[in-house]
Amino acid sequence: MDTIIWKDVSSVHKPIEIKNDRKANKQEGLQLKDEYNISLLIPLNSDGTAVASKSRFVHFYAGVLQALEKLEEEDIKLNIRVIDTEEGTFKVSEKYPEFLTDDTDLVIGPFERDDVRLMADLCKARSIPLVSPWQTSTRIANENPYYLQMKPNLKEHFLKLAEATTSVYNKGEVAIIGLNNKETSSWVKYFQDATTSGTGPRDFYSTYFVSTDSLNLGPTAFFRLFKNTKIKAVIIPNYSYTDEDFIYSCLRRLAAEKGSRPVSVYGMPILYDSDKIDFDFYHSLQMKVVMSDFVDEDHGKIREFRRDFLDKYGEIPDTDAVKGYDLMLYLGRNIWKYGKNFQQYLENEASSYLQSIYDIRKAKSEDSPVAADPDRFDFYENKHLDIIEFRGNKWQKRN
Repeated sequence: MDTIIWKDVSSVHKPIEIKNDRKANKQEGLQLKDEYNISLLIPLNSDGTAVASKSRFVHFYAGVLQALEKLEEEDIKLNIRVIDTEEGTFKVSEKYPEFLTDDTDLVIGPFERDDVRLMADLCKARSIPLVSPWQTSTRIANENPYYLQMKPNLKEHFLKLAEATTSVYNKGEVAIIGLNNKETSSWVKYFQDATTSGTGPRDFYSTYFVSTDSLNLGPTAFFRLFKNTKIKAVIIPNYSYTDEDFIYSCLRRLAAEKGSRPVSVYGMPILYDSDKIDFDFYHSLQMKVVMSDFVDEDHGKIREFRRDFLDKYGEIPDTDAVKGYDLMLYLGRNIWKYGKNFQQYLENEASSYLQSIYDIRKAKSEDSPVAADPDRFDFYENKHLDIIEFRGNKWQKRN
């Protein structure tokens, strides 16, 4: 074998460097700074738990801290001011001058909906981006290009369910079930409109109204539904925890009355989050759930994150820790790249992190006065949603 003689050419061919593109961005007129000041409004003791490690917000905050260490390694300079928004008598309406100062570049939070609405107006007046990690609504902001909503609104969830079912089933094979009231009727109309707005057939879905008496007393709550041999799937559009008992009763009766007939149940995140709904329902009803922030704990990067988190804090992280980590990385990297008005450039930055996928788009509020104008919008919103399904013995994202 010939001997290879290495020659030092480093003085001729210098090492490859990964250059920061901030200098190029400055030439584009972006408002870049040497460091950015961020206020994080988070209710660290909001649920009054005696053990702080059990709080979802403490886990979210711990994930943020992990991300800040990563950003520091990337030489991204951020100054974080953390405001506990529930320190007994804390009122955002009175305290905001303390954290919404002239040098504030970004606000994350708060949690309470009324506080978000207030902060959206205050930040708009000061041209400061406000990111809402927890609240979702189509009524918080009007023509506010500084408001970013990271969770898709209710109708986006419905639209995703409509897309998922129309791609698999034919007209008449899917029923929307619920109570016979105005709310359910409005949901049904939205689903029907979602299918007819494209190339789909009219009245794609059938409707099945069920009463609470039949769910609680009778063994045949869904007798008429299953008389229809075409039915292969149902959608439960209820999403609120105030409807948790109703949702559980529907699942219980569906599982009992369908017999050996294969039926799939599609629904909102409460089907995944509720403690009342367990493995037996997941499996027998072939459940599919629309989710914006599903965390697959068996994913390689998630396992690594969990190990690092456990080593650092002595606790196993919950899904909120992953959300906090992903969100802080996403915001930190983009404000560093694009500067103070970074939200204007996020439509070109669809990207994936540990488990979060961000697809920021311009959105319009419900009954928006600019609804008919394609060039105007009310706020920015993350539109990404997944359908997860229970396969084998675990939840997985649907391909």
